[in-house]
Amino acid sequence: MKRIAAVLMLAAVSCAAQDNKSTQSKPAVSDEVMNRMMEERLARKAAPVEKLFVLKYADPVQVVNLVRALGGSADQNTQMRAIAVTAEKGAMAVIEDAVKQLDVPSAAPKNIELTVNLIVGTDAEHDVGGPIPKELENVVAQLKAAFPFKNYRQMDLIELRTRTGEQADTRSEGGTVNNGSVTTQFGIHAASLAPDGATVRLDGMLATIHWPAIENNLKLNASVDVKEGQKVVVGRIGVSHDQALFVVLTAHVVQ
Repeated sequence: MKRIAAVLMLAAVSCAAQDNKSTQSKPAVSDEVMNRMMEERLARKAAPVEKLFVLKYADPVQVVNLVRALGGSADQNTQMRAIAVTAEKGAMAVIEDAVKQLDVPSAAPKNIELTVNLIVGTDAEHDVGGPIPKELENVVAQLKAAFPFKNYRQMDLIELRTRTGEQADTRSEGGTVNNGSVTTQFGIHAASLAPDGATVRLDGMLATIHWPAIENNLKLNASVDVKEGQKVVVGRIGVSHDQALFVVLTAHVVQ
């Protein structure tokens, strides 16, 4: 019995030695290598993908805003109606589905008519510009309550027609001040409609006004939301200590 037990013990020791030798023959992977492998795998998984969307109907501005809300980044070419999107693979799948749902005939660009009135408030005794038209009397009444100038006059009326997703600009010569004409360059980077269909958003609105006897041009630069059909004062520009220019904007969606 003792001889058998000894033989079994020797066999066990031999097997253990072989297992240990086999284990040692396989080099262990260090923690540093494992971490590097995991980082590379995660990097491949999270690597951003790029895709170009060419829109048929949807407003590029709205689509860009949606892409950013869904976790992507986007650059747009308004004239070509093209949007270059960068996002992680999972987010890109969601963005593709959202764009597909938005870019339908019902989302076709809408025509928008903008009416811009330049109203000057002044304490000067001499008349400038022209009389206030009847449709602006309510607006001027509100201005008088906030800015009690002695006189309010209309300096210019500017009309501009554009489409959602497109930029537009125009030039106009209005009233006379100091024996010179007030010249205005008015433009927008892009117009879009809010989801309610009744709010017009104007991105990058810029009014550059040459006022005679003032060395530097007057400027108003803003992005604004305007309820369709409402007359809204979108800016006040100081001209001198006794004069200020107010920009009154109205937007209409043309079917």
